[in-house]
Amino acid sequence: MKKWIGVSCIAIGLVAVSACNRRDEDRARSESHEAQEKARRQLDEASRKLKEGLKRADEQTREDLYKARDQVRHALTESEKDAEKARDKLRDGDKKDDGRQ
Repeated sequence: MKKWIGVSCIAIGLVAVSACNRRDEDRARSESHEAQEKARRQLDEASRKLKEGLKRADEQTREDLYKARDQVRHALTESEKDAEKARDKLRDGDKKDDGRQ
């Protein structure tokens, strides 16, 4: 009888250990899934922020390029005006020199 009681206790112990292991595995699996979801959400958020930052940088770069283009056009126009004035001045000087001769 004692032998059967001992065997029964061992069998009950094995069943209990098996049930605990399953619960631990389920809990570990659940925690792993939650950690993956959290990491995925963080990655999505970081990706969204990066895209927004790149979009803002692109817009700023575009604005800067437009401003630079306008400044170059303005400088070119001013340079052309100055060149025209210099040509006119040279022509006027040549006409005066022709008149003196």
